Amino acid sequence: SNARKTQKGPLFEEPREFRQLNIKTVPDGYKVIIVNDLHIPFQHKGVLETVERFWDDLKPDLEIYAGDIFDCYSVSTFDQNPSRSFHFQDEIDTARAWLYKRAEANPGARRVFIEGNHEDRVRRWLWKKGPELSSLRSLPLENLLGLEDMKIENLAYGSKVNLCGFLIEHGYRASRSRAFPPHTARLMAVDTGSSGLCGHDHRSGLYRWTDSRGDHSYISNGCLCRMDMEYSPFPNWQHSFTHGVVEQGVFHTTLVPVLKDGFRTEGQFYRRSK
Repeated sequence: SNARKTQKGPLFEEPREFRQLNIKTVPDGYKVIIVNDLHIPFQHKGVLETVERFWDDLKPDLEIYAGDIFDCYSVSTFDQNPSRSFHFQDEIDTARAWLYKRAEANPGARRVFIEGNHEDRVRRWLWKKGPELSSLRSLPLENLLGLEDMKIENLAYGSKVNLCGFLIEHGYRASRSRAFPPHTARLMAVDTGSSGLCGHDHRSGLYRWTDSRGDHSYISNGCLCRMDMEYSPFPNWQHSFTHGVVEQGVFHTTLVPVLKDGFRTEGQFYRRSK
C-alpha cells in the first residue's frame, strides 16, 4: 500500500519494556525488605503499621515494592461496587502519600517499584479505552505516582530484580482453590529454575530444593491487604513480608508471617496494631 511505502522507521515496535534489573555486587551486611500486595486503598492498616515499625527499625539499604502496592480499583475491568465513594485520583493520592512517607522515613535507601497486574490496569485501560491519550507523558503510572521525584526506580509489569542471583518479581501463579491451593512457591521455582520471591497469590510459603548447583529456595511472599475483599470472600490468604541481608554474595532471607497478635523477627516482638 502507499501508506506502507511512505512509512518511516520500523514496522513493529516493542510495546513494553520488560527488563531484569541486575544488582550483582553489594557489601556484606546489605539489608533488604520486600513487600507486595498492599492493594492501597485496601491495605490492612493494622498489619501495615506494624510492619512499618519494624521497617523503621531495620533501615534497609534496599526497599523493593514487588507489585500490587496500588489497587487501581477505579480503572478495573471487573464489576465495581457502586457504593464506593472514592475516585481514581483519591487512589493515586493515597498511594503516593504512602510511598512518600516511606521515602522520608528512610531517605538513604535505594527503592525499586515493580509493577504488578493491578498497577498494569492503568496501561490496559489506556490501550483499550483511551489509546489516543496513552502517549501523554503525565499518564504512565510512574508519573501519576511521582516515582521519579521520590527517586524510586520503576520496572514495568513482568520485570524482575536479580539480587545476587535471587530473582524477585510480582509473579503470575494463582489458584481459586481455598482448601488445598497449589504450592505457588514450588510452581514459580519450577518456572524460573532459580531461587527467588513472588507475590500475587496472597499466600505465604517457602519451597526449598537441592540440585547440582547447590541449595535453593523460593518464597511466596503473602500480602499486606485486607482479608475482606469483595471478589474473594473468606480467602485462604496470609499476611507476611520478607527481609534479609547479603553476606559474601548470598542473599539470606527471612519470611515473616504476621499473625493476629503480631510477629517476631530480629530478636524482637512487634505487637500488631488493631
